[in-house]
Amino acid sequence: MKNLEEAILQKSLELFMEYGIRNVSIDTICNELRISKKTFYSYFKQKEELVDAILTYDEKINVEEMRKIFDNKNAIESLISVLKEIKKNIDCQPKLMWLDIKKYYPKVYQKHETRRRSIIRKDFEMNLQQGVKEGFYREDLDIELLSVLHSYQLKNIMTSMSQYPKKYSKKRIVDFFIDIIIHIIANEKGLEYVRKNYYESES
Repeated sequence: MKNLEEAILQKSLELFMEYGIRNVSIDTICNELRISKKTFYSYFKQKEELVDAILTYDEKINVEEMRKIFDNKNAIESLISVLKEIKKNIDCQPKLMWLDIKKYYPKVYQKHETRRRSIIRKDFEMNLQQGVKEGFYREDLDIELLSVLHSYQLKNIMTSMSQYPKKYSKKRIVDFFIDIIIHIIANEKGLEYVRKNYYESES
């Protein structure tokens, strides 16, 4: 039987993703799990603490899934796999949940946004280093600055483009972002590999 704390996190995350945080009470969570509020509060003293723990829990799951993508792949294959995941999941993000976190729990939001960017930056930096060694990426890349830029730009591009008067589909924006990244980092060998294993497979 799974740990009760994990069960609370899983059920709360499920409810928050579907209905948003403000629309889900502690009573609702307790009723769903058939536990008392006293039991709930023995794990989480307040809702903000629960939200913080949920983001840490969800982050751990996402990191583990991404790590599996990198296993036994070269840098280009890893990058392609991650970009495909971005495209596949781009319309599945729990928008209401994140809007609620940003509005009602700004400190928690900022904490996890900073950590998310740090994870993205480190993973991309490792991918760049691997790609250079394997001969797929340009040797003259400024890996440190490029990884910092990468950790910020996708979200900023998505936000800016979504607010532009002319509406663009998220898929089109992500494809545009992918094309930019690949042409910045890949050398001729890498571009040829991408054309055969990504662009052609998408056509």
